[in-house]
Amino acid sequence: MANEGENVNRKRLIEAFLKIFLWVVAVIINIMYISGLFEHLPEELKPFIITGDVSMVVILLWFMPSTMAERRLKKGLEYLDRDNDKAVRYIEAYLDSKMLTMNEMKHALRVLGVAHHKRGDDAAAIKCLTEALEGNYKDNDLKAEILGAMGIIYSESGEFQKAAECFDRTFEIMFAMSKANIDKAIFIQVINTYIKTGQKEKALIIYDRLLMIQGFTRDKRVEEILGI
Repeated sequence: MANEGENVNRKRLIEAFLKIFLWVVAVIINIMYISGLFEHLPEELKPFIITGDVSMVVILLWFMPSTMAERRLKKGLEYLDRDNDKAVRYIEAYLDSKMLTMNEMKHALRVLGVAHHKRGDDAAAIKCLTEALEGNYKDNDLKAEILGAMGIIYSESGEFQKAAECFDRTFEIMFAMSKANIDKAIFIQVINTYIKTGQKEKALIIYDRLLMIQGFTRDKRVEEILGI
């Protein structure tokens, strides 16, 4: 895994130097053109130089590996919810890039998992999210998001025990960070999952602990469900 990271850094460094070189050449050609230095060149040579200048700019703006990867990810995110099949294709194409850092891959796998879920392929969604969790990765915010997403998928498919286990791990991370950014509608689904697994007392304890975290506010709907 460390070697992969070194390879990515090496490729990015090479790409960065290539970008600098091409931009310098393009700027020099434009300065020469504006300064009238092309007038002393043979006429048949000028079109080649101008074509080369335009080609370098096109390569820089459109065909650099990292640029192409970013464009695929952007397209995938644009299609999310609108056309999830296309979103999956673009995000998978993004993940094929050899220029991605571990952080970028993990985030993309999370989004890909969500896209698979939205298109009704929960098995593929769980596979992507599980892959995103693999390895000694220290981004706890991302881990909490991934585990939460897995919990929701399991809950919606009726696998409430697996869902509760994912939520347990999610809250463990949140409490360790003293940070809780939870959508209220999703939180109701989480509470209902605990109740369906016979763990209402645990849900009460979790709710009380969340109220101790700055930024988390009371929710009357949750309190009605919990009977408090």
